[in-house]
Amino acid sequence: MIIPKLNRICLLILIACIGLLSCEKDDDIVYDAIDELAEKYYYESEIFDDPYLDIYGQWKCYDISGGWTDQGYEVDFDLLKIKRFGIYGFLRNDSILEYGYIRIDTLINTNLIISFVPDENSDLYLPDPEKWVHFFGEDTLFLPSPCCDRYDFHFVRE
Repeated sequence: MIIPKLNRICLLILIACIGLLSCEKDDDIVYDAIDELAEKYYYESEIFDDPYLDIYGQWKCYDISGGWTDQGYEVDFDLLKIKRFGIYGFLRNDSILEYGYIRIDTLINTNLIISFVPDENSDLYLPDPEKWVHFFGEDTLFLPSPCCDRYDFHFVRE
């Protein structure tokens, strides 16, 4: 059966439009959503105790160390943004790589282990989400892994 020429042209235009729409990224929409996401979106109240409230803000990653070779890998994102009540986002060039909430896994005395849990609408970016939380002064954050041969992240406050 031969499709009339006009129908073929319409079909090609339709396929092209669907293809173009499927290639669009919603990074800007998601980035705005993090900035505008209500503090109580994931939790009803503050999840961190006083010593850990300094985690909130924007953090620039300057090194990733560790791994089974102990060489780490090259930093492939610009910022870790952490908002009140445990909302986080990993960003590169003002585009979101992953966003979600922070879960407190363990708090023993002053030792805190957290996990980064991606939102169901977010892509998984950080493959090793479980981290200790250590501060050095007011402007340095160290997120090492709680076990061997995993990656450790070094940040400075932006």
